Amino acid sequence: MRRRHLLEIHEQPWCPQAVRDGATDCLRLIAVIGRQFQGALPPLRRALALSGAQRIIDLGSGGGGPWLALRTQLQTQEGAPVPITLTDLFPNQQALQAARAKAPAQIDFVGSSVDATNVPEALQGLRTLFTTFHHFDPPVAQAILQDAVSAGQGIAIFEQTRRTRAAQAFMAILAPIAFLAVPLIRPFRWSRLFWTYVLPAIPAVLFFDGVVSCWRTYTEPELRSMIDGLLIDAEHGPAYVWEIGRAHTLLSPLGISYLIGYPAPSDRTPRGAHDIVS
Repeated sequence: MRRRHLLEIHEQPWCPQAVRDGATDCLRLIAVIGRQFQGALPPLRRALALSGAQRIIDLGSGGGGPWLALRTQLQTQEGAPVPITLTDLFPNQQALQAARAKAPAQIDFVGSSVDATNVPEALQGLRTLFTTFHHFDPPVAQAILQDAVSAGQGIAIFEQTRRTRAAQAFMAILAPIAFLAVPLIRPFRWSRLFWTYVLPAIPAVLFFDGVVSCWRTYTEPELRSMIDGLLIDAEHGPAYVWEIGRAHTLLSPLGISYLIGYPAPSDRTPRGAHDIVS
């Protein structure tokens, strides 16, 4: 399947915020209850350790991502819980506040807009993107990688979608899951019930955007091409090591694909500016 950068409804400025937030809230609940990102832990721990980061800067956090499920399983090299800062270009304030309220000692968020291609210098740490990298067209996606490299920060990208017909068909389960999940989401919002049971926009958006997400997902050769196009030199940052792979998940046959990158250790002579390990 050729990649198509089609429109996702929840990204559009005309999409009602209640629908956008309801969709991201559903995805967050599914991720937490289904423990979908347990398979991401080994590469995530590796990126955290090899980058030397003491904090996670999550980009495109949406409704809070998988962090309520993963946070207790991540530690710094000193054995302390890893601080996690949630950010988004269009922050879901209520969801991010709720995530912080459940783990105030570990989770915080930035209430203002954060552009993944131009992350503020004050936000130092391992940059993570969960199920969001496919939202960006190739030039912007490469700019996200370049910004991390230029800042000398590690980056870890995880995707649950695949660019296959089978993956698109699998997205059909999102609509019925939404009908079941919406009453369980906290804090409770009447708007979610309206946009699910009166006008079923949230289930429709989840299904439609899920199919489109599969069309948009990058393949391994495409990721390698992005890496090859990065500027990595004395001016733009240190040489980087990149790892591309797949991990299994408990409840989804799609698994998780990942790309992690971190500055090459000073005692290692990389094969090139873009040392890639599969």
